[in-house]
Amino acid sequence: MIQVHLAKGRGKSELTVVCLHEKERVPAWVNTATQGAAARAKKLGDFAAKTKETLLLYGDASHPRVLLVGLGARKTSSPERVRRAVGRAIRHARKLNARTVLLSAPNPRPKGPEFAQIAARAAILADYSFDECKGKSPKRALMKVSIEVEGASAATIRESVCVAEGTNLARDLGNRPGNVGTPTHLANEAKRLGKKHGFRVKILLPADIKRLGMGGLIGVAKGSAEPARFIEMEWSPKKVNRKAGTLCLVGKGLTFDSGGISIKPAANMWDMKFDKCGGCAVIGAMSAIAAAKLPIRVVALVPATENMPGAAANKPGDVLTALNGKTIEVLNTDAEGRLILADALAYSARFKPDVILDFATLTGAVMIALGDVRAAVMGNDEALLKAVRAAGDDAGERVWPLPMDEEYGEQVKSSVADVKNLGKGRLAGSIAAGWFLRNFVPEGPSWVHVDIAGVAWNGDVSKGYVAKGATGFGVALAYAYAKARSQA
Repeated sequence: MIQVHLAKGRGKSELTVVCLHEKERVPAWVNTATQGAAARAKKLGDFAAKTKETLLLYGDASHPRVLLVGLGARKTSSPERVRRAVGRAIRHARKLNARTVLLSAPNPRPKGPEFAQIAARAAILADYSFDECKGKSPKRALMKVSIEVEGASAATIRESVCVAEGTNLARDLGNRPGNVGTPTHLANEAKRLGKKHGFRVKILLPADIKRLGMGGLIGVAKGSAEPARFIEMEWSPKKVNRKAGTLCLVGKGLTFDSGGISIKPAANMWDMKFDKCGGCAVIGAMSAIAAAKLPIRVVALVPATENMPGAAANKPGDVLTALNGKTIEVLNTDAEGRLILADALAYSARFKPDVILDFATLTGAVMIALGDVRAAVMGNDEALLKAVRAAGDDAGERVWPLPMDEEYGEQVKSSVADVKNLGKGRLAGSIAAGWFLRNFVPEGPSWVHVDIAGVAWNGDVSKGYVAKGATGFGVALAYAYAKARSQA
């Protein structure tokens, strides 16, 4: 557990973290606390405040331990560098069993308010661990982190806490194994969060899904003994910026993906519990948006199911009919995420959204293109693509656009149905998947698809704030875009 708040004076702390840039002088109060050791360390070159550099010193009764943390050169400093520095500091604090931490940045870049916002979120993300499946979960003492930065406000820090807690929620949901994190579990968690934060939740059961004609979701779900769920959430606050219109978030909630009849290799199949991370990100984003009370109407949709090779499972060559009446030739049952998203995108039309963002661990091909650094984005509106990219840069969840030329759309046309769920095999696989989805986007809304398959789990833990397992990627991006739109 960790609590982050604005510092009210320096007071006493078991660990004092001081973030400094290269060539920046050590503050007088730090020198006093360490009896000059901090200044001597800089003068001798033992601490030059370079990135990844830390130095632990011992001080007085109020500041018994002082951790100097390097931010590197001021002119090249960035929000990402701050996240990593703060993340390393918090993990160091946990190793020292420090229960009270003062985080100070005398003259940071980015400046005070932005630094505080970044640091608060990074601190909470850095302290995350997933222990609930262990027989004896290690007890972790509550760590209280006070942030002392000029110009910081309590409101800014509270907002960062909402986003960080939403991200950690998405991590928890993503990390839960297939026998725990079932479609029913996701639905129940959405209902719990709706009650907690005040957004409406409606759960469609298999009979409802069948009655509506969600052929993609029905088709994927019928090979599993675990019943499907369709999760509908709506945040519609009394104080709303009507000019912002309605934002619809859609997330792939594939709680375990065996590949179905087109079964995956056994190696690393256990990672397929993470195929629900798009849906988990959308649930986490709704939690953050409602907790922060953003003045914008947001609808979120998560089709949730397993993909299993049961006796009734889809067969290669089967033809399904989606909610919007379009028919789909299933060439490979392991290309199932786009089938359930097709119904969710079509379903979004009833809310008359202005913008649709969908998040999905959709293709292995995106990892070949972008690795584990950026997610891919595709869509039908260049202005929206730019806005989503800007939101990703702001949130530290970076994306990169892929082209949507008409020729790619030809790849998913079928000779026996309206569309097929594969393009030209390994050629432009992510773009072909995006074009498949485009066939089910309602007329009118601007739409962007975010393929998070390369960034949704097993991220770079050396960053300091990224955890093992699910990363929660998408929560901060969706929140940043929703906030920007709510202020437009």
